[in-house]
Amino acid sequence: MDDVLIQNFPRLTLAEAQPRPCERPAFALYIDADNQSVRSAAALLDLLQQDVGGHISRVIVAGNDKGNKNEAWIKTLREQIPELVIENLSVPCRPNAADIALILALGADVAEHRQNRTRVVVVSRDTLLLDAAEQVKAAGVRLYVAYADGEVPTARRTNLTTFLLPSLSDPPQAAASTTELMTTPARQPLQPVLPTPSAIPNEVAIAMAHLRATCQQQPGGGYSTTDVGQALTTLGYKTAAARRQILAQFPNFREEGRASQKRLIF
Repeated sequence: MDDVLIQNFPRLTLAEAQPRPCERPAFALYIDADNQSVRSAAALLDLLQQDVGGHISRVIVAGNDKGNKNEAWIKTLREQIPELVIENLSVPCRPNAADIALILALGADVAEHRQNRTRVVVVSRDTLLLDAAEQVKAAGVRLYVAYADGEVPTARRTNLTTFLLPSLSDPPQAAASTTELMTTPARQPLQPVLPTPSAIPNEVAIAMAHLRATCQQQPGGGYSTTDVGQALTTLGYKTAAARRQILAQFPNFREEGRASQKRLIF
């Protein structure tokens, strides 16, 4: 009887008996080109592909439109992975502009990353971007941080797994050029004095970036109250009180005009 039962079990073919290869984890990179030098690119790719055994499925590079930092990252990455999908976000040369662009891109991709189980690597050590990274990880995305530290070590986030890349100095000419770019705005007396980046809460910075990206600027500057109200509602500010509260935190916020001609300036 036992012999009969054993013979009734289907036998595995040779192919079925072979162990299945483990699926390589997919990584999406969000690179702050204003914060991290392209000289870290080789170490980053080697870490994720060789040490971790994953593959890069997508890259978003954000940086200001001066200095060709984005192009340097894209060229270096494509030299290693020619077919790599790379999105280039060129932003104005303003404080936190690259951070905010990456935050908005990352926020738009959260559901996709959770569904596809894509692992996200934020390549930056900027406080604003790392604050947002903590929120994305709390939302269920497998997220890591990678950066090369500067002369002053960055305080580690205890709830973010961090890959510390080798610190490679830029060539002297590049370093001098970067210093010149950073100091140039200070010599322009007509530039408005903006609050320091640390003075703008993360929630406020995200809301401002969203409004400027989605609302149409009115003649003479500013945005219509209707456009701003609708855009804030999509961000979750459902009541008028909540919308007034977040707007009140915008630096240099003011209202001009009356009734249908009222404009919100920030």
